[in-house]
Amino acid sequence: MPPPPATADLYRTLQRYQLLLLTAGRRLWGQMLPADFDGSWARIAPQMVAFTAGAQLASAQAAGAYVPAALDQQGIDAPPEAAVSPRVFSGVAFDGRPLDTLLEGAVRSAKGYAAAGRDGGDALALAQRWLEGALQTIVTDAARDMTAAEMAVRPKVAYVRMVNPPCCSRCAVLAGKWYSHNDILPRHRRCDCTLIPSQENVAGDFTTSAAELHKRGLITDLTADQHKRISDGADLNKVLNEGRDRWRADLALERKRAKAAAQRLQTPDGWGAGTPNPLPPGGIQDFLSHLTNRVQALNEMKAHGLVT
Repeated sequence: MPPPPATADLYRTLQRYQLLLLTAGRRLWGQMLPADFDGSWARIAPQMVAFTAGAQLASAQAAGAYVPAALDQQGIDAPPEAAVSPRVFSGVAFDGRPLDTLLEGAVRSAKGYAAAGRDGGDALALAQRWLEGALQTIVTDAARDMTAAEMAVRPKVAYVRMVNPPCCSRCAVLAGKWYSHNDILPRHRRCDCTLIPSQENVAGDFTTSAAELHKRGLITDLTADQHKRISDGADLNKVLNEGRDRWRADLALERKRAKAAAQRLQTPDGWGAGTPNPLPPGGIQDFLSHLTNRVQALNEMKAHGLVT
């Protein structure tokens, strides 16, 4: 059975928001000066943050409408027990840091290239790739996090991972996987996998196999050796899983470091800079993953001001 139409609608909407944000980001990054990274970033950063926060808000709003639509299209009646505010996911990184500290990574990237011997112009051009990847991921993360929150306030609702092929081998092997509402979605940079809110007795209908993706030539990062081994009869899932455990360990370490950084930046009054945000350090998915049941999740989300 194909996914609910609302899922494809959300994906197309997020692509539009990504394109708009990338266009704005490229225009602003074009104002960076090869001889003055810090000074020129200070001039463009407020607009970069504002544009990005706006795209996050639009993405979260789209996801907020997506969840009830997708459930309705599956014939699932699961009214929310609280209202989630999309603004919670605007102006903040996926791990709970203030958004500006994430976007500054583009400047740090440029400085790294310059320190490695690149001239200022080349360093900025290379760092733009980092920035574009971050902007794309930020848009999708806002929608995924809003989806996770919307599922957490609905009884007996969790999600299926939907890949948007072509995709990488890491995502292909997880295509159609069923996750509990408080499971963290493993995702890499530029990952555009979508969450399909559902119930377990329905979710199996959305399963997509890695074998089908491979047969259609939609797994993009297989090496020549992997192609040969699969052609020679090696088990596809075993080949794809070879690097997955290391990837998951790296993701866990990345989240741990990001959460620690967010905790260091947090102030008693919120995130400061006039934009306090109730997201705990680590972000919404990390927050939900430490709660044992949905009642506790709902109570804690209310206590933190994430829902009303």
